[in-house]
Amino acid sequence: MNSYHIFYFPFKWENKKMKDRLFAEQTDLSAIPVNPYANWLRNPGPLNETEKEQLYNEKNFFYEFVHPVLYDNGGKDSIIYHYERQEPQQRDVSYIISVKDKTYQLKVEAINLNLYVTGVGTLIFYLANHLKNQWEPDDILKINQYGRRIFPPFYADIEGRSETANYIQIKGLNGDPTLYKEDFSSYEIHPETWKPACFIKNLILDLSEDIEITPAIDDRMFVNCWYGNNSLANFFKNDDETLEHFFLDKKETNDFWYKYIYVDVSSPSCTNEDMRKSLLKSQTNKRWQKEGTLFGMSRYSFVCLTEESWIPKNIVAVHMRTMYSRIVELILVQRASRLRFSDEVTRQVSTLPKRKGLEPLVLEHVNSLHKEYIRFLNQIHFSEVTAQDQGIELYNLLYETLSIEKHIKELDEEIAELDQYINLIDDKIRNKNAEILNYIAIIFLPASLFYAFFNIGCEPYTNLKILLIGIGGLTLSLIMFLLLKIFKNK
Repeated sequence: MNSYHIFYFPFKWENKKMKDRLFAEQTDLSAIPVNPYANWLRNPGPLNETEKEQLYNEKNFFYEFVHPVLYDNGGKDSIIYHYERQEPQQRDVSYIISVKDKTYQLKVEAINLNLYVTGVGTLIFYLANHLKNQWEPDDILKINQYGRRIFPPFYADIEGRSETANYIQIKGLNGDPTLYKEDFSSYEIHPETWKPACFIKNLILDLSEDIEITPAIDDRMFVNCWYGNNSLANFFKNDDETLEHFFLDKKETNDFWYKYIYVDVSSPSCTNEDMRKSLLKSQTNKRWQKEGTLFGMSRYSFVCLTEESWIPKNIVAVHMRTMYSRIVELILVQRASRLRFSDEVTRQVSTLPKRKGLEPLVLEHVNSLHKEYIRFLNQIHFSEVTAQDQGIELYNLLYETLSIEKHIKELDEEIAELDQYINLIDDKIRNKNAEILNYIAIIFLPASLFYAFFNIGCEPYTNLKILLIGIGGLTLSLIMFLLLKIFKNK
């Protein structure tokens, strides 16, 4: 194995039966009706000694307070519901990517589905490249580029296929094979936007038909890739430690590093040399450069290049698909959750004019949203997740690359503005209730004074006199009420 590819599909999900409920009820994981006959198992745990070792190392890598969002505790109150597809543990399953000049076949080692209490999820494909005729640099670039596309990015590509594969198929799963093969031709007949490939949709529907999904990024899955190549690694290894000139010298080699990070194929998507050098310097972690190992990141990739020796294959590659893969998951969940909360704020604001007379219901919805947002800040969003230097560097670089802090600040402002508006509504309700009480007091004040003036409780009165006093008091109250109405209308 000379390369390993992980594709992440982050998405926003909604439970069809909970759409009009409070946000906490909409995102209640225990309320999702799961198909009991689905080929998904929730939180099955390590299957062998290797997985036990890897899980132990993972948990020791992360702070304990981060564990609840990374690992399903198996209960109804878990922040994450973790599901694993059964077939890759039972037989050979392949991820097939057909492009114009070649068909690639990768071994599916696992397909995981994670659902979170913020109303987002990630579908993850773990793919091993064992075929030697798929190990050239161009092969790696094409696997990453075409394997991640989940719908055509623009209409002309439905036929042109410059960015989209001829088809993507997951072969070896139970059920109808056509459910897990997407040739993208249906997009020309039914050009729906933001509709993910059928194999994405059907895998999630296998778990529950009541889940509706929307991609949280765009037409691409996020790519995590480890690649072992001696010639490339040796070039970087023997270059100057500062890497000041390598991004501009030896164009063919350096074009690969840019295309590898930014998931390009034919040519780099940045043709200005100074800009390319600046981007690569800021997006490259070179801690282990002298060992022939480089890490690179972009908004839709986290990649690693190493030598083909034992340590890179058995240590670095394992880290990429375990600890570092968890870092990617966490960052993507934070980003998707931010978008989910932002959507909910927009929804609440857009429906406010239609809810006249339903102010208490509006308050209840916004309070539920605010409560879940605070939960997100405390249990899912972290500025640091590990004490390991390498982990801190990679997490910070990915955190900055995806602008998580900036997006959280923007969301804070959106939530604050919504709260401010809701507080105005709350004050309006309070003032209205106080006004009603004042009216009642003012209306009955004349009657009270009238009764007090005649000292009705101090001497015996005939029924007629009591009746006249009552009529007089009520008449004064009615006059006061009419005067209040007249002055208020003026």
